[in-house]
Amino acid sequence: MERAERAVAALVVLVLLVAGAWLLAGPARETHDDIAAQRRLVAAQLTTLQQALQVQHEQLAIAREQLQVSQQTQSLVRESLGATQDLRQLAQQLLTAARSTDAKAADLTALSRQLLAVAATIQRLAVATEQHAANLDRKVP
Repeated sequence: MERAERAVAALVVLVLLVAGAWLLAGPARETHDDIAAQRRLVAAQLTTLQQALQVQHEQLAIAREQLQVSQQTQSLVRESLGATQDLRQLAQQLLTAARSTDAKAADLTALSRQLLAVAATIQRLAVATEQHAANLDRKVP
């Protein structure tokens, strides 16, 4: 029986080795599958990150363009402000000139009224003088 026992023992050892290998190979296969799945996930994440980075580059380019437009707008606003200030100063000068002209026109109007009054007086005097001369002519033979 020694031989039969050895054969049985060898068979048991062989079964144990196959079972052990099977037990080790099962998790190893699962680990290999897990690693492959992780690689696929990491690759997908990398692709997503690359796309996100590309979008951020595009957004940066747009932001730079917007900054340039904003700077141009700011420059135009400054120029417009300067022109508006110049225009306001000219309008103030025009208002001052108009007020001065209005004051002069009021003075001229007053002088014209006075001249009209003097002219009316002179006319009355002339009419009176003419009548007086006519009366004198009648008295002188």
